[in-house]
Amino acid sequence: MSRSPTKYASAAWLVAMAGLFFAGTIVWRHAMAGPVSEDSVKAAFLYRFTDYVEWPAPALQGTQFTIAVLDAPGVAANLEHIVAGHQLKGRTPQVKLIHHAKEAAAAQIVFLGSGDADAHRRFIASLTGRPVLIVTDEEQGLEEGSTVNFMLIDHRLRFEISLTAASRSGLKISSELLSVAARVEGRLRSNADCLGAHCPMTVATQ
Repeated sequence: MSRSPTKYASAAWLVAMAGLFFAGTIVWRHAMAGPVSEDSVKAAFLYRFTDYVEWPAPALQGTQFTIAVLDAPGVAANLEHIVAGHQLKGRTPQVKLIHHAKEAAAAQIVFLGSGDADAHRRFIASLTGRPVLIVTDEEQGLEEGSTVNFMLIDHRLRFEISLTAASRSGLKISSELLSVAARVEGRLRSNADCLGAHCPMTVATQ
């Protein structure tokens, strides 16, 4: 797969902006020079999630850190550009476009794009108890069993987190990530919650 310098620059910019998003220092939509695709923003978030999630030691015994992607080839392609030349948790990153649950057996992160909710529910159930960060892009993603779910609020990309699912998978979510989540286990944060603290920020997408 050929990679243009423009895409590399875009990837670096997205990762930098994602870092500022989680640090709570900017409102991203005011900093963008132009529109970015929703797939590229999701890919940048998936990359940055690794800095704010702690996996149990047995899940990181290998030399690779694998992000498996189902039903989202655009996100997978953007992730490949973003991780090129980087390490994740001190390991070589691998982006793997998958079609079946068994292909995600060695993955540390699994992202399920929008698709068949029932099939996704079965897919997630097959990973129950494994140290895998499951990220979905569904209206009822957390109810399906994922740990993180992307959501659109006022046409801006946000995410919600299930601490119950994280605990079930043996994962620890940092307070920094929780502080910028729009919703944590069913509790929607209002603007009033942000006063005097880091406000959750948004990303406008095409």
